[in-house]
Amino acid sequence: MSTEEQKLSEEELRRKNAIISSRVFLLMQWPAYTVLGLMGIVLPLITPVDQAAFLGSMLLITALVQSMILVRYGINPGFAWRAVVTAITFLASYITLMNPFDLNIPLTMTIGVYMMATGFYVVIEGRYSFSSRHIESVVYCGYFGMALGLSIFSGFPDTVYWTPATALGLYLIALGFTARRFLLKKLPEDAYIGPEDIYDNWGNHAPHPPGQE
Repeated sequence: MSTEEQKLSEEELRRKNAIISSRVFLLMQWPAYTVLGLMGIVLPLITPVDQAAFLGSMLLITALVQSMILVRYGINPGFAWRAVVTAITFLASYITLMNPFDLNIPLTMTIGVYMMATGFYVVIEGRYSFSSRHIESVVYCGYFGMALGLSIFSGFPDTVYWTPATALGLYLIALGFTARRFLLKKLPEDAYIGPEDIYDNWGNHAPHPPGQE
């Protein structure tokens, strides 16, 4: 095997590992994000809420979920990206809840920038890890989050019903829906790599496929 072919094989192995690990990463996000998203949309409609405390709490729960998943994910391809996204979520929660240094950053700015930044990550993740799976909704979800973030950041449309909580709720529901679609996809046969990297559809170690012991 030539040096160039060996490099390609190593890159392919890293890509397959990223696909498998991403299934585990998304598994816990599906119910968590869906519930948080619904709360973000419905709760402000039925009862008055402190927007800063409410949004900060939503972001904090999201960050905690991301942290638990990141620990399970381990040091695998894409770890740095996901660690940065988790840190951004914690930072957005801190700014929203604590108002550090009395900066008084508008909620529309904090939530808008957060959704644009994490939406960009979802696009990159979709193109890198999921491109061979033909799950375009991952990339579309990222663009959707970026569009929502830009809308909230710019204040358009200017209506009482279009709030940061509504936008964040829609974004989280979209992430939950995308995770669910990904989980319903069967893992491609060539994703089975070795004894330490074989998983079933729920992220658990699976038996070796025939001929790949």
